[in-house]
Amino acid sequence: MKQIYLVAVLLMGILTGCGSNKKDSKEETQRMFQLESVDENSGLQRMQVSRITQDIECKGKKFRLSVDRTPDDNLPHVKSHMGMFVDNSIKVKITRDNGTTLFEKTFTKNDFASNLPAKYLKRSVLEGLVFDDVRTAEKKEITLAASVSYPMTDLYIPFVLVVTQDGRLSISKDEDMGEMTFLEEQME
Repeated sequence: MKQIYLVAVLLMGILTGCGSNKKDSKEETQRMFQLESVDENSGLQRMQVSRITQDIECKGKKFRLSVDRTPDDNLPHVKSHMGMFVDNSIKVKITRDNGTTLFEKTFTKNDFASNLPAKYLKRSVLEGLVFDDVRTAEKKEITLAASVSYPMTDLYIPFVLVVTQDGRLSISKDEDMGEMTFLEEQME
């Protein structure tokens, strides 16, 4: 009976250990998937290039949105506890249904600097920018969501970008997101 109990305890330990390794391995794989390359000599890491083009609608008008994220070697490199990274620039272009340009701008994390603690700005990258269809419907203006994050983590500060019907841009922190407060507290 003691042997059966001992085998059961050992089996539970093995299964528990394997289960947590699988989870860690899965999370690491997801983070690694975001990387395009790691320079063998310098260890400098680059995120994948991302190009998205989609048709969007606002106030009954149709637009075409293009969002291109590119690791930008012209920007200062970012050092974090996950290593050295090339920061990203993100080009956004919104064209009207007739093909004319409503809005076009290439963003870097410095476009969000006035809303970021200096310590955070130094160790973060501009990670992503996407169309927010729910807020676009609510605000009746084209609304995008952006994130400035610690590389290869889920820690980020979210932003709301609003493009008006005449092409003007406003940027603000996304006050509806709770992680922002946590990160600001960590920076103090």
